[in-house]
Amino acid sequence: MRILVSGAGVAGPVVAYWLTRHGFRVTVVERAAAARRTGGHAVDLFRPAMDISEKMGVLRRVEERATGTDRMTVFQEGVRRPVRVDLSRIFGAASDRHVEVMRDELSGIYRDAARDDVEYLFGDSITAISPDGQVRFENAAPRRFDLVVGAAGLHSNVRRLVFGAESRFSAFTGAYFGVLTLPNVLGLDGELLMHVGVGRTAGIYGARHLGEARALFLFRRTRA
Repeated sequence: MRILVSGAGVAGPVVAYWLTRHGFRVTVVERAAAARRTGGHAVDLFRPAMDISEKMGVLRRVEERATGTDRMTVFQEGVRRPVRVDLSRIFGAASDRHVEVMRDELSGIYRDAARDDVEYLFGDSITAISPDGQVRFENAAPRRFDLVVGAAGLHSNVRRLVFGAESRFSAFTGAYFGVLTLPNVLGLDGELLMHVGVGRTAGIYGARHLGEARALFLFRRTRA
C-alpha cells in the first residue's frame, strides 16, 4: 500500500515513521526546498508526546536539544515590580514528563528516525488529487497513491483541494501573533522575559545551544 504524506514538519515525519513500521510504503512531499534547520519557535512536549518519542527511540536526542527555559519574568504595564515565575513547577503540575524544544529541531529528529525508509520530495507540492488516488505535483511526475494524508499545517493546499477555499472555514480570532529571530544580546539562558499590557504582549527568550533569541509579539485588534 502506497501512502503520500503532505508536510515534513512535525506530524508528517511521525506519521511516516509509524506507517513504515507497519509495512506501508511512504512518500512525504514538502514545499520547502530543503529540511529546515533554523530552530523555529519553541514547542512543549508533555507525557503523550514524550512517550511517543521514547517508543521511536529518539527521546534522548529530544532531551539533549531542550531549550532549558525554566524561569519567566513578567513586567506588567503600570506595575513597578516584575513577577518571577518558576516555569518548571507549572509544567510539573501539568505533566510528570515535559521538555521544551525548538520546533524545527524536533522536526529534524523525527525525520531522521525513519529517513532510510521514507522517500522525501523536497521543493514540491500537491496540485491535484483525483478520487482514484492520482496525485499531480508542481514538479514531480504524477503518481497514484492508496491514501493521501494532509499534515501540511497552516494554509494547507491539501485541505483546499479536498474541502475548498480556506476562507469558508477560517475565522478571525481578534489577535495577531508573530515570532522572529534575534541575536541573543541579553545573554538569556533559561529565562523568558515578558512585557504585558492591555491587549498586547511582547516577550523574548533564548535557547542555550542556539546562540540566538526569539522575540514574540501578541496583540489584539479589530481586523481592518
